[in-house]
Amino acid sequence: MAVFTIAYEYQRCVTQHTQWSLFAITALLIGIFGVIFIPEHESTHYIFAATAFFAILGFMVGHTYYGTASDTAAYDTLRILLYAQFLFMVVTIIGVIQDAPIFATEALFLLNFAVFYLYLHGEHYTFSISMPSPSPSSSTR
Repeated sequence: MAVFTIAYEYQRCVTQHTQWSLFAITALLIGIFGVIFIPEHESTHYIFAATAFFAILGFMVGHTYYGTASDTAAYDTLRILLYAQFLFMVVTIIGVIQDAPIFATEALFLLNFAVFYLYLHGEHYTFSISMPSPSPSSSTR
């Protein structure tokens, strides 16, 4: 799945000239693999976790920044999701510093990113395709 995700982002980077997006997704995947395969008690686990978190933020900031040129409701939604992501990140960092459980805020962080990613790609493909208007001769009696 990671290979297909990178291939998809590469295809998008070629057409939209957003190489930083490919970099962010690649860093995210490396961070995810590190978090999965390195035990939590090792300090390297937290380096991979930080890589994943900052790759997510970089991806969201980049797409929101490039989206603000088009002042539409779609990009207002992306900005709101980005602000929520910063909130979840701050709460997660505070939880790590206080050695409190962070599972719920991490889940919200990841869920918010999933919504952002799906909305970004759904908005691009849904709103950029113009639907033909029905012609009056197409109605049947």
